[in-house]
Amino acid sequence: MNALIKKRNRISVFVTIWLMVIWILLFGNVTPLIVIGGLILVLAVQLMFPLPHTGFFRHMRPWHTVVLTTRFIWDLVLSAIHVATVVVTGRSYDCSIVRIDLKSRSDIIIAITAAMTNLVPGTIVVKMNRREGVIHLHVFDIEHQGGVEGVRRTTRGQEERVLRAFASKEELIKLGVTL
Repeated sequence: MNALIKKRNRISVFVTIWLMVIWILLFGNVTPLIVIGGLILVLAVQLMFPLPHTGFFRHMRPWHTVVLTTRFIWDLVLSAIHVATVVVTGRSYDCSIVRIDLKSRSDIIIAITAAMTNLVPGTIVVKMNRREGVIHLHVFDIEHQGGVEGVRRTTRGQEERVLRAFASKEELIKLGVTL
């Protein structure tokens, strides 16, 4: 009986929904067979490869998540256009390594901030130190990014959006981030 309860606790509603969305998007169609087959697969994956329950997404704020996602997509588009323009025109540019001190020391907040920053064209995370809350970015065309301070301001803004979307109220208060 205890083994059954432990296995049941491995299944997360959030992960189930998330994996089902991905499954349906892969097929691009919703049929009873795809939904039932996907549900069986999603539940089997969670039972065979359980993830630890961190409770991280318990604090997710839908509006702030929409703001985070929208701004991220906006940054992706603008940066891609800028990098493509510089490459096509052959304009000269300077690159730089920038150290950014983050507010949070949470592994997952730092990881999400670094991953989202890394995905934006023109920036690459070259080093992270989670204990100190520091990331180092290689930045393409530093002057276009507003110099070193512009890059720091942009990255800290990204971290604040991640915090607003996912951090607990206690962590937000401790870090001085307002909702």
